[in-house]
Parts: sequence; structure tokens; C-alpha cells
Amino acid sequence: MSTYPTGKRKKIGTPKIASKSKSDKDPSSYVLRMLLNASPYYVSGSVLAQKLKMSRVGVWSRIDKLRKAGLTIEASQNLGYRLAGEPNALNLPLLNAWMKDNKKFCDIFTHDEVDSTNSEVERLLANGFKSPFAVLSNEQKKGRGRLGRIWHSPKGGNIYLSLGFRPNIQAIHLRNFTLWQGLNICRFLRLFMGTENIGVKWPNDIYYEGKKLAGMLTEASIDSESIKTLIFGIGLNVNTHTRQFPKSIAKYSISMQSIKGEQIRIHELAAKLIKVILTGYKDCMSKNLEKDLISGWTEVDELSGKKIKVQCGKEIFSGNASGIDKNGNLLLKLRNGRVRKIHGGEIEIL
Repeated sequence: MSTYPTGKRKKIGTPKIASKSKSDKDPSSYVLRMLLNASPYYVSGSVLAQKLKMSRVGVWSRIDKLRKAGLTIEASQNLGYRLAGEPNALNLPLLNAWMKDNKKFCDIFTHDEVDSTNSEVERLLANGFKSPFAVLSNEQKKGRGRLGRIWHSPKGGNIYLSLGFRPNIQAIHLRNFTLWQGLNICRFLRLFMGTENIGVKWPNDIYYEGKKLAGMLTEASIDSESIKTLIFGIGLNVNTHTRQFPKSIAKYSISMQSIKGEQIRIHELAAKLIKVILTGYKDCMSKNLEKDLISGWTEVDELSGKKIKVQCGKEIFSGNASGIDKNGNLLLKLRNGRVRKIHGGEIEIL
């Protein structure tokens, strides 16, 4: 259970959010938006009743339903209600409330478990769902990473998230999509966590002080050099202790809870992460990002200046990592002084 700021013994007037509209289809989500905007103060039952156009009893019933879903909503006589805590399990009304509060919205599908969120997005795209949209799950049974690896996905408050897009644009325009997303997600996590010790290990991993915090996976459907569908997935270790991971990866992994020393509110984190990814996609579709990517990469490059080994198929190269070029290739400075461009492969820090 992650908590919200300690309540203050004061009620406020109507929280500063728009009146309920046709886009607010779920009364529970609207109630939570009002409570979020009022935090840490209370919202009176009469204000909620007025905004929802229902009786005080109806409001109480709605609050009770949210409590049964795992949310902690405190009630105080003469003050009203306030949101005090949330579970690690996904709650769609709360997630939508955070999304509305961020002024960024897309359709969201939540699951208790799926084989893989990327696979679920692929199925939804194949069935014609309007993009962009996001899929989150409490658990993945067949989570996967780059090069067909398994992404260990235990239940317990981590974020397993994938977004689906229909770019209909030449593939060259999105060649640096994963790197750009990694750069922006890294910047966001640094701000969210209050630390500069988070970096991106080319091409798709996010690290904290040498341990893996997150992994990204981009998959695309290409037709005649045009990208028809694009799926971006991220697995982020949030509230799971590393002892829940297999021994083979536990010592190389870390979670946000371990870094912060406290439980993280996954709904706030997930909503803000979706916003970052949507903005990153829009940037890739509308801007030339080569200079911004190269300059920004130097800030977050986990490999910068380190001696590494790269395995590309049967070939193995060793040298010092020297950033990236405009095409997103890793630059490897060999012992003879030459610089080799690495398009893909296994990276090991020596």
C-alpha cells in the first residue's frame, strides 16, 4: 500500500477541475479526480453530490465501492472525504483520474495478468482499435525483452506497460524511436526520483548505479518501408523487492522502492510515464531530433567511456564506448584507435 500526503483538518470548496462532461464516463474516476485535486484537504460530500448530480447516499455508495477495490479513502464528519492510500494492484478509475489530471489522455486497458502487454497491444491493433492506446497488467506470464529474452514479471506493484500506434510513416523517420524514448524516460525518472544516477544502457535498458531498473522493447509492422503499426513496451521495477527475482538476475536488478526506501504510487507513475511516451512519439513524428538526441544522450549514457565487449553474431569486439551517431549507432573506439559503428548486439561492461 502506497500513501498520499497526510490529511489536513480542513475542507476546501469545489476543487479546481472542470465540471463533469460527456468525456467523464466513469463517476468513480471523476470522484477520484476531485479527491486528487483537493489533496491533502478534504472534499465535502455535498460538493461531490452536487458535481455528480446524485444524493449524499449515492456518493457514499460510490466511495464504498472504491474502498472495496482497495483504495483507502478517509471520511471525517463535517469535513468530507480524502484519498489516503492506494494498492499496488491496478485500479482503472484511479489511473484514468491521474491521466485526466495530466491533461494527456488515451484509451487504457488494464489486466490482472496477460501473456505479454506487447502481445496484447498487437492483438488490439490487429482488431482495429483506435490508436494510441495503452495496456497495463499486474503480471506477465510470458513477458519478453530484446533478442527474445524472458522479462521476469512478478505480481506486486511493478509497471508492465505497452502502447500501440499507427504511424503510417517511412521507417527512417522512427529509426531512433527507442533511443529517444529511453532518453526522455530517463530524464523523467531522474526528476521523479530526485537523483541523477539513472542512465540508459544502449540500446534499451535503464540502469541505476550499475543495476537494471527497466527494459524497453519496440516492435513494428513494416510494409514497403512504411511503418504501419508500432508497439512500445516497458517493464519497470517499482515496488517489487529484488528477492522476488530469480537469483540469476537479482544481483543485477534494482527497484524504485529500493532506491527511494518507500512504496511508490504506481498510478501516478504510470500516468506520467504514459504522458512521456505519448509526447516522445509526437516528437518523433513531427521533428528532426538528431541533434537533440546526440546532445541529450551524453547526459544519460550509461556506457560513456567504459570498456565494453560487443558480440554481433559470431564476431566479438572490445573497446571504449564513445556515444552514438545521428543514426543511433553505438560508437566503439577500438584499441587501434578506429571507431566502429555498432548496429546491434550483446553489450557487456568489462
